[in-house]
Amino acid sequence: MGATPLMHAALICLWGLFPSCAQMWLVNEGTFVMGSAEGRSNEAPEHSVALSAYSIDKTEAMKAQYDSCVAAGGCTPAHYDDGKCVAWTGQGFKEVRVPLQMRDARFPVVCVTWFQAGQYCAFKGKKLPTEAQWEYAALAGGRVTYSWGNERPDAGRCAQPEESHPKKVASFQPNPWGLYDMTGNVWEWVSDRYGPDSYATSETSDPRGPEVGQYRVIRGGGWYSTAAQLRIKNRHWFEPNFGEISIGFRCAK
Repeated sequence: MGATPLMHAALICLWGLFPSCAQMWLVNEGTFVMGSAEGRSNEAPEHSVALSAYSIDKTEAMKAQYDSCVAAGGCTPAHYDDGKCVAWTGQGFKEVRVPLQMRDARFPVVCVTWFQAGQYCAFKGKKLPTEAQWEYAALAGGRVTYSWGNERPDAGRCAQPEESHPKKVASFQPNPWGLYDMTGNVWEWVSDRYGPDSYATSETSDPRGPEVGQYRVIRGGGWYSTAAQLRIKNRHWFEPNFGEISIGFRCAK
């Protein structure tokens, strides 16, 4: 009898193949400067944000972890083979199927909609982080460009576009708070709706984003992102009803 996805996910932890499996980092309450005065217009203005304490997953959700939720009936399958996942070509989006090299149990799950990501987090007793929570965690108390510091992205720090796929979760050094892949690998859904000028009217304490908006925010950049897109402060967005081959997520609590 073959191993089920649930058994596979458990064995990954038991075998020590992934020591940070299912761990979270406790972020103490604090205040930080969100946004940037030097980036794109949707990153302005810089503004002070106070956050209550929360916990955030050390890693992006892995395929094995997501598959275990599907096996338990808590999630719907990721769109790996049903023609409902898209990829950016540089000129537009095209339908894709996830290649075999991205189906390893320890790769980040991709091709999940914003709703599926939220469903997984809820099944685990968690939720998607807010945009502010994500940015504060990525900065890890610093004022840096990328999660590792200010040095430009390279093959020793994150996945590279020429490889045409992300890396297994936690393949690179974590940030100072022990959080892996906050820069690159896959974009990450957060809970907020997207507003191009939402920072101008943002709440200063535990902000949750605009109350209306068609799109949801994604942060962190993916394996085929440019150095500018990989900046922690960079804000991007995507249609919540679609999956994309470079978008995954992590949960908070």
